[in-house]
Parts: sequence; C-alpha cells; structure tokens
Amino acid sequence: MKTFVKKAVPVMLVGSLLAGCVSNQPMNDTDDSGGSPQSDTDRTKTEGAVFGAILGGLIGLAAGDKQGAAIGALVGAGVGYAVGSEVAKRKQEYATTEEFLDAEIARTAEFNDTARAHHERLRKEIVVLDKETKALQSKYRAGKANKAQLAAKKSQLEEKLAKNNEFEETLQKEYEINSEILAEERKVRKAQDPYLSKLEKENGDLRVQIEQLRKDSEQIAQINERLSV
Repeated sequence: MKTFVKKAVPVMLVGSLLAGCVSNQPMNDTDDSGGSPQSDTDRTKTEGAVFGAILGGLIGLAAGDKQGAAIGALVGAGVGYAVGSEVAKRKQEYATTEEFLDAEIARTAEFNDTARAHHERLRKEIVVLDKETKALQSKYRAGKANKAQLAAKKSQLEEKLAKNNEFEETLQKEYEINSEILAEERKVRKAQDPYLSKLEKENGDLRVQIEQLRKDSEQIAQINERLSV
C-alpha cells in the first residue's frame, strides 16, 4: 500500500501540473493579458488530455510495472485527447448546449436499445451453439466428426466473438465520451440539472450493457475452447 502511494504521488503531481495548464488558460476566446486565446474546443481537448493522463498513469501503477505509469500516462493522454476532440466536434453541430445534450441522451438511449436487442438475440444463439458444440465434440470423440468440422465451427464462433468485441468497444467509446461530457457540464450547470440526470441514467445503463456484452463474449470463448484439439 505504501509503495502504491509513493508511486501515485508523481502521477498526481503530473496531473496537477497538467491541470494547472488548463486552469491558467483564459475562459473566454480572448485574453486581456495578451496571451494566446483558447476556445471552448481547445479547452475541451486539453481537459480531456489531463483526465486521460491521470487515468492512464493509475492504470500503469496498477499493472505493477516501473515504466508502466509513464507509458500509461502517455497513452492515457492520447486517449483523453481523442475523447475531448470528439466531444468538441459534437458540440459544434448544435446551436445550444441543451440541444447538444438532448442529442447525446437520444443517441445513448438508441445504443442501449440496440445493445439490449443484440444481447437477447445472442443469448438464444449461445444456447444453440452450446448444444451444437457439445454434440460435435461427442461425435469427434466417437470418430464420427473430423478436425475440419471442428475448425469450421471454431471459425464461426470466433467470427461471432470478434463482432461482439467490436460492438463492445463501440459502446465503451460512447461511455467514455458521455463521462467526459458529464464531467464538463457539471462544472457549469446546477446539481439537479434534468439534462445531466437523463444523460447520467442512460450512461449508467450503457455501462450495464457493456458488462453484459463482456459476459456474452466470455460464454462464446468458453464454448469455442471446447473445440480445441
């Protein structure tokens, strides 16, 4: 525990320095001190990079690698900047923040509906695949099926697993973008803001759907493992 705290301090200091760079920037597009102006887009990108760097650093520490924190911070900064850039890009498509938040709420709700439908369909497919692979495994042991048949079924399972993982990554990206939006807007909107409450609820549901997708992937992977010979 002491070791983690000692290692975490430099990461927090780096985060503080980066955060200081953000806080020292002017909040408006013009700077009376004569410095370079920073638009809302630039602030969004910079704040996203700070959050990503801190998160990446802590991930590196959790891995227990001496260089993990430094590498994790760099990777995290890149990821954070990508999320911040996406938030800024989406904001520019709407005239008001309320319209932007409404669109994000609707977008996330649609992702949730799609994910639920996908899971229900996949759940039924998993039941069928489970029975089919058990039967194929029994036939192979009895000499009534060959390796080519096992390979064909494995290929089918691996394709399904890859698509499920890709969908999970898409939802994870949306979750991270929504989390960034919520973090930004909480700074300037009231605590019980209805827009933020709705987005927070949808984002929480999205987190549940992501976890369900991971469980589905685990089941498919376990079924696929049976066919390894």
